[in-house]
Amino acid sequence: MARTQIKIYTLYGVIFLSVYSLFGQTDFEKYLKEQEDAIGLMIEDQNRYLENVTIEFDEYKVEQDRLLQAFKDDVEKKWGEFKTSSSKIYVDYDENLNARGSIDFEKGEIEIEVIVEDESDKSSVEKNNNGEEKLQKKLTQMVTKKADDKKPLLKDQLKNKHGQTVTKKNVRLFAKETVKDKKIKKEKFISKDGKKRIKYTIKVKLLPNHLETRASLFKKDVSKYSKRWKIDPAVTFAVMHTESTFNPNARSPVPAYGLMQLVPKTGARDAYNYVHKKDKLLTRKYLFVPEHNIELGCAYLSLIRYRYFSRIKNDESALYCTISAYNTGVGNVAKAFTGKTKLKATAAKVNTMNPEQVYKTLTKKLPYKETRKYLDNVTNRMDIYKSW
Repeated sequence: MARTQIKIYTLYGVIFLSVYSLFGQTDFEKYLKEQEDAIGLMIEDQNRYLENVTIEFDEYKVEQDRLLQAFKDDVEKKWGEFKTSSSKIYVDYDENLNARGSIDFEKGEIEIEVIVEDESDKSSVEKNNNGEEKLQKKLTQMVTKKADDKKPLLKDQLKNKHGQTVTKKNVRLFAKETVKDKKIKKEKFISKDGKKRIKYTIKVKLLPNHLETRASLFKKDVSKYSKRWKIDPAVTFAVMHTESTFNPNARSPVPAYGLMQLVPKTGARDAYNYVHKKDKLLTRKYLFVPEHNIELGCAYLSLIRYRYFSRIKNDESALYCTISAYNTGVGNVAKAFTGKTKLKATAAKVNTMNPEQVYKTLTKKLPYKETRKYLDNVTNRMDIYKSW
């Protein structure tokens, strides 16, 4: 907001100097008052816009929560329990809710589950064949599933029993052979809608290097935007690894979306304003696009480092504070050092400490265990990507 006001006053300052040479003092003061009134209206409009964006986001979140609850109720009627996507697990249901697939990007595992009605007039063979056919179909769908950038989520992360990379051309045969060779778990249950059903489940492992394979897909964008925003690419990769294990469709209940788990109302909004000089509500669809997410994630790291923690002199100390703030906010980082949210006082305190002391303070005094562990995870994973 302050930047907007400065730009407006600078612009009108140039106009005022030009006009003053054409009018007398009285006329100029009248003109000045008119322009100041106009500026005041512009600032009021800007404030109103910011409030509207916040209201718009809150309404968007309420609607998303309502839709999720309705979907959850429908799933539980058939399945008895609900599974949903998270930052490191992607879950996909068929339209009729009779099949679901999950990709655990951290474990490197696909789980396929299907349900069929346990009809007494059908033989066990017929039921099993029906279940196996549905497993094959859903496995085929999951292997070829595309992210919002139109690229397969599991590209080059599976091989068939003949040692060939699974592709769109051979995926159906892969699914058929996999279901045939795997031990299928069968479970009978009565769902909430009162019907007897059988659940068939198989699990399929991704290749051991699945995480590195996914990470390599984003090298170009990480290099481009890390350089632009003066962030070490190893830091960007380590944050992505920790936040989503390189799942471009990652989401969490906060809600946060995408590879770098950006929150629309806070981090994503601040970063977009920092990059584009415009306040805007960003939907999950926008944040699921890898390039958008990486651009704003790098920008947000840069905003934290070079604006909020600009007074911290030691780069290593500033890095530890930046990583922690990315996860928990600059206010909580400030409190870990001074008990208050004042950034100037925080920088002064940090500047009296060496990097090791800063790291120790953050891992001991940050308010949440998750954030204390987060700093450990990111800094340890940076070494993986130093040579990339």
